Amino acid sequence: MTTFPRHSGSALAAALLLATAGLTLGGPGTALAQGSSDASADTAHDAENESTPRSVWHHDIGLGYRQLASRTEALAERLQASCGEAGIDRLALRSEWLAAYQAWQAVRFVDFGPIEVDSRAWQLQFWPDAKNLVGTRVGARLRQDAPVSADDIAEAGVAEQGFPALEVLLYDDVMASRSLGDSLPCALAGAIGSHLVAVSDAVVADWQAFAPHYLANDSYNEATLHGAMQSLEILEDKRLGEPLGLMGAAPNAYRAEAWRSGQSVALAAASLAGLQQYFEPGLATWLDQAGHAELGDAFARQLEDTLDQAEAIDTGIVDALAEHADGDSSSPAAQQELATLYLEVAQLRALLDDQIAPALGVVKGFNSSDGD
Repeated sequence: MTTFPRHSGSALAAALLLATAGLTLGGPGTALAQGSSDASADTAHDAENESTPRSVWHHDIGLGYRQLASRTEALAERLQASCGEAGIDRLALRSEWLAAYQAWQAVRFVDFGPIEVDSRAWQLQFWPDAKNLVGTRVGARLRQDAPVSADDIAEAGVAEQGFPALEVLLYDDVMASRSLGDSLPCALAGAIGSHLVAVSDAVVADWQAFAPHYLANDSYNEATLHGAMQSLEILEDKRLGEPLGLMGAAPNAYRAEAWRSGQSVALAAASLAGLQQYFEPGLATWLDQAGHAELGDAFARQLEDTLDQAEAIDTGIVDALAEHADGDSSSPAAQQELATLYLEVAQLRALLDDQIAPALGVVKGFNSSDGD
């Protein structure tokens, strides 16, 4: 299975790092270890009050994780309340789903620490999905006789556990003749929602417990920067370049995230907004302390320009690439807007990779998205 690129290597390494931070490792409900001491909490609090890149990042990323937990809770509550309803408000459900999915995208650049335990990132979002495993597995669940429980989803594969699985229930043709308020699909949606809450809550708790280790180790400056670098690489190459046909192959809109819902660009914008909210302030602190404040200003400007471009696009990749029967594009203007977004992301990535990272003494290195 293809994995998101990570700077630190295996999940075992992440688990060992978390163990040193005082965590009890387990399933998605992993919480603070019983043995965490008040002294460790005090040390973390003191370190957070210092103006260091990691103190800024730990605080800001923690805000992002709490936002994710809040949004998934709201989504799960609405899903549960919908069961048995005859005239279910699918638009409201879709809105809650998108808000929670965007909250995940905003912190997706963090690819180390608690999010690595038990493949939590994959539990939240199984993608790429070249074989349509999400559609296949969710469709199979809908053909079962008995409703699915939260325990069933917790023990299932990642293709059935996250936001893409809910997207099938909210948008796919498999639900064209069914109501999401019916017992079986609603139980499935509710179980997936409950699992998203469990994973999100676990990450919130574990990120706080991770504080002493994160704040005490200088290597996490580089790890956090690498996470942002790889996030932009994935956004440029995989989330935009490949579906738009800018990576050497023909355009294929079905390689895009969230192609069923047409929210691929909205999710890209959420990733950029997350970098602006949860990454850029810590980066600016590091660059300022290293005597390169001008690079921090340049990154902030380019990030703002890129985010503005993403938020100005009101169509998805599937619609933008749709063709008429005569083979002509139905939306050349939308394609141009997406191409411009791709170039803006490429410029942002080049600034971070080729100017900022070297100025901070960080070497990009090899990662799993580079190929053989």
